[in-house]
Amino acid sequence: MDKKIVENLMLLGFEEGSIAYLIDTSLESSRFKSFDIILNTEDHPQSPQIAEDENIYSITHENQFNFKDNDHIPVHFGVLHAHIKNVLYYHFRYHHNIGKDRYHSFIHPLSYLPASSRYETGFYIGQLSAVSSFSNFGFGVTIKKSCSIGHHCNFGDYVTVNPGSVIAGYSKIGDGTEIGTGSIISNNITVGKHCLIGAGSVVTKDIPDGVIAYGNPCKVIRENERWQKAKELTKEF
Repeated sequence: MDKKIVENLMLLGFEEGSIAYLIDTSLESSRFKSFDIILNTEDHPQSPQIAEDENIYSITHENQFNFKDNDHIPVHFGVLHAHIKNVLYYHFRYHHNIGKDRYHSFIHPLSYLPASSRYETGFYIGQLSAVSSFSNFGFGVTIKKSCSIGHHCNFGDYVTVNPGSVIAGYSKIGDGTEIGTGSIISNNITVGKHCLIGAGSVVTKDIPDGVIAYGNPCKVIRENERWQKAKELTKEF
């Protein structure tokens, strides 16, 4: 007998824009019709401005959610910033034994991902984005709408690429780096891990690990404090 298809998705963490983005994509392109939003902080979020029928989602603090009876439900991040995805993964793995195998991947039907490219679990590619041949994406990579990714690129875990960015061929993006909206990364460039590339930047030279960089041409400005805080939050795990 075939297993019953699971129609609900667990979203870990809450950021209003991210939740709306993910639910809209899911309703347009996948089997999920209801969503369990799981909070891991005491902050009470506003209701996400999404579908007219608010019965499609529930918002529950992790202390009140029955993880044991819902261990068959696939999950995804409810926050799409690179450093927070990292914190959420380690938090829910440590406290609730949710490993990488539980994470669902979204491939929007209006995007293009060639058969020669590979991605790990927790992958998301939004509408009107295109990937060229032989590119590889680590765990929890997010590519938002209208992005262009060249051939033979390699993305580390938790990378987030914001809308309208262009990343040319043979580029390497390190673990936990976030690429700002409308950025352009030239051919054969390496951007280190735990970086933040500011919106509209034009990256023509390699960027080292752990920095905030922006401009045209893109220049290193300072250390990326976001990842220092993320490391503090995950050191117990």
